[in-house]
Amino acid sequence: MSSIWRPVRERSPSRSLMVVVAHPGDEAFGFAGAIATAAAQGAYVVVVCATRGYFDRRLRIKAPAPGGRNRDTTQPIGWRNLDTVREDEMRRSVAVLGVRVLRMLDYAEDELPSADRELLVGRIVETIRMHRPEVILTFGPDGVTGDRDHVVLSEAVSAAVGAAAEPLAYEDDLEEDQVGWRIAKLYHLVVPATSLGDRAPQSGYGSADADGTLTVGLGELAPLKLAAISRHISQTGSEGPFHGWDPAQREAYLASEYYRLALSNLPAGSNGIGLLDGLS
Repeated sequence: MSSIWRPVRERSPSRSLMVVVAHPGDEAFGFAGAIATAAAQGAYVVVVCATRGYFDRRLRIKAPAPGGRNRDTTQPIGWRNLDTVREDEMRRSVAVLGVRVLRMLDYAEDELPSADRELLVGRIVETIRMHRPEVILTFGPDGVTGDRDHVVLSEAVSAAVGAAAEPLAYEDDLEEDQVGWRIAKLYHLVVPATSLGDRAPQSGYGSADADGTLTVGLGELAPLKLAAISRHISQTGSEGPFHGWDPAQREAYLASEYYRLALSNLPAGSNGIGLLDGLS
C-alpha cells in the first residue's frame, strides 16, 4: 500500500491542509478558494484525488494511438484517454492554486461504491500519516451533488481520520518514518442550494442545510478559483465554465465558499472563525 515515492514533509510551514476529493475538477469547483487562501498564508497544502475521472470503455476494444490524447473521429467531443486528460487538467489546476503535492489513488469514476472499503480507508490513512495535515477538507455526507463517489469518499475520510490516529490501526502498512497522526480539524464542504440559482447543473444540487457554516471569503483570490476551474476544459468546454452567466451571478458564486466543522480535536472554544484558526 505504501508508495515508493517519498515526499519530504516540510516542517517550516506553520500550517498544513489536506483536501480529499473524488474526481478531477472537484478541487477547483468546490475547494479552490480554501486551497488558495491557505497556500497564500504559507500553508503546506496537499490534494488527494480518489479517481482519475473517467475511463473510456472503448479502450478495451481498441488501444489509443501513441500520445494518449487522440480524439474519436466518430464522436469528436469524446477524448480517447479522458482519464489521462483530466489528471493533466487537475495538475494544471492545483499548480495555479499553490498546492505542494497532488496524490492520485487510481480508482475509476463511479467505482468507489463497489470498491473494497477497508482498502480505500487504508489508502487515505496512509496519505494522512505521510503528510500529517492539521486540517482536512472533504465532502459532507450528502456529497453536495448526491454523487455516490462523493458520499462514499466522505464516509471513508471520516473513518480514515479516526484510524490514522490509532497507532496500531493499519500497522502493517506503516513505513519506518510513519506514526499515528491525529488531525486538529475536519471540515465538510457546504454548497447552499441557492448559490447557483437557476444555474444548478441538476435538481437536488447543493446542501439542504446550510446553517451554522463557516464562510471563506475569497476576496482578491477569486480570480485564482476562476483560473483553476478554467483549466478543466474537458468539463467546461472551450467557451469556459461561465459562458452565458450574468457577470454579477458569476462573481457572487466565486466570492465565497462554505464549510461545516465536522470534527475538532482542539480544546473547546479554540476553533476560531477560520479554517486554520486555533492551531499551535
